[in-house]
Amino acid sequence: MKYSYIDAYEDLLKQCLFIPDLVTKSANKELRFLGDFNQWLLDTEEVMKKYNISKCAEIAGLRSKIIAASYATDPKISKKKRQLSVATSIIYEAQNTVLSVLEPMEGRIAEARNAIRQLLGVAYQSNMTNRHMNFNQMIRKLWADFSAHEQLKGAIASILVLVNQSDALRMLAEEIDMSMLGR
Repeated sequence: MKYSYIDAYEDLLKQCLFIPDLVTKSANKELRFLGDFNQWLLDTEEVMKKYNISKCAEIAGLRSKIIAASYATDPKISKKKRQLSVATSIIYEAQNTVLSVLEPMEGRIAEARNAIRQLLGVAYQSNMTNRHMNFNQMIRKLWADFSAHEQLKGAIASILVLVNQSDALRMLAEEIDMSMLGR
């Protein structure tokens, strides 16, 4: 089953929004930083695994750098300080890995939304909808009308290359302006 680009994007975006707090904890040398960062890495890895994103292996590789620092045998530097140093040094790499997945998703979603807005523009101008219908029925009927329309079905095909149908229907529902609908 193809996963939802929107759900994957939102879950990864949530992970990105934790990075500033982690950097602040590191800068303030908070004791919780190492545990919180390790948990962030684990959580991010899980999100990526959930959506079959292979970059989860990169996140696991970054975790291994922190683990490896605990095995070093330099008596001058404590195990904890080595781990903190390595963890701080890989924050940027970790967030960059997440962004490398997130940015193409964001582009696909934005492109699909733009195409849906264009379809809705046609729907508004040609009164393809009835505001008195059940909202879910109206969205499904609109999608069916777009798919059946000779000049619009190409746009539907383009949207479905970018996102799956459930994401497209979700975007259609989010983008519709009820005040623009026919009677």
